[in-house]
Amino acid sequence: MGGDFGPRALVPALVESLRKHPSVSALVFGEQRALEMALNNCSAEDVLPRIICRFSGTVINDDDSASNVIRSKRDSSMGLALQAVAHGDAHACISAGHTSALMALGLSILKTLPGISRPAICTLFPSHQGRCYMLDLGANLDCSPAQLNQFAVLGSLTTTELDGISQPRVRLLNVGQEVSKGNGVIKKTADLLEADPLVNFCGYVEGDGLFDGDAQVVVCDGFSGNVALKATEGAARMVSGMVADMFRGSWLNRLVAWLLRGPMDALKSDLDPARYNGAYLLGLNGVVVKSHGGADAIAFGHALDVAIEAAKHNLPEVLSPILQSRIDNNQTGKSN
Repeated sequence: MGGDFGPRALVPALVESLRKHPSVSALVFGEQRALEMALNNCSAEDVLPRIICRFSGTVINDDDSASNVIRSKRDSSMGLALQAVAHGDAHACISAGHTSALMALGLSILKTLPGISRPAICTLFPSHQGRCYMLDLGANLDCSPAQLNQFAVLGSLTTTELDGISQPRVRLLNVGQEVSKGNGVIKKTADLLEADPLVNFCGYVEGDGLFDGDAQVVVCDGFSGNVALKATEGAARMVSGMVADMFRGSWLNRLVAWLLRGPMDALKSDLDPARYNGAYLLGLNGVVVKSHGGADAIAFGHALDVAIEAAKHNLPEVLSPILQSRIDNNQTGKSN
């Protein structure tokens, strides 16, 4: 029921995703009439046997506080979806709804993985040499050095599991690359990352270096990460618009556009923010993926792909014993 378009966009995206992934089935939570109308409008007869609808009349509003959501809206569609993951009825939860509510309910219902105090929003950025995982992107506006260290561990382990990179290069977002740059939190975090055996820390990265491919994981607080994410999306839309405008007008421009239509279509696809929709809430004891609230059916389809990939890898189950071993080793070191 979340997002700007609700079932009108999310249900058609789900139907197309089920057609693309024949081994996947879905639990769909929401208001009965809205879901039934959306299913009827997208001719979903071929995938209906793999869709189970569970109805809820409770709605989370944009101005609901986290405490109110936890106290009185656990039976919302979002809350029921998270409970399905907690009870083992579903392998992943995906929502385009209120981010703070998803975080609050996720913490309340699923809890966190061993040694993780707060989950982080993590998504993929395209880079010149592959892709890069960046976290946190808005869940935690103020972060301690210990939390940033936890995010680095989560991002590194996730990159290893999903991309098969044994020692992903981890960098810390900063206002400069020199060791003297940054505030006290950044410098203390750098010290922790240098000493962490689970992190291949390679120093700082500035905002203009996010896409160079010199890092597979970039760590930052949620305020900086969210600003970087939104600025990147805006820049991508601007570049795409400028390229399109450049090839309009004269017949010669249109001819050049026709001759270059293949490469230009590929570039437009690479720059499309919708292609990178779908962010992990890393650190929760269950797979939870957040879709952009403004996602249309195409963008939500990409977020569904992210959720399916994470569910197949069962990230929390993979990460949990590693994180627990990290705690045990730290305790052993202190006792010695």
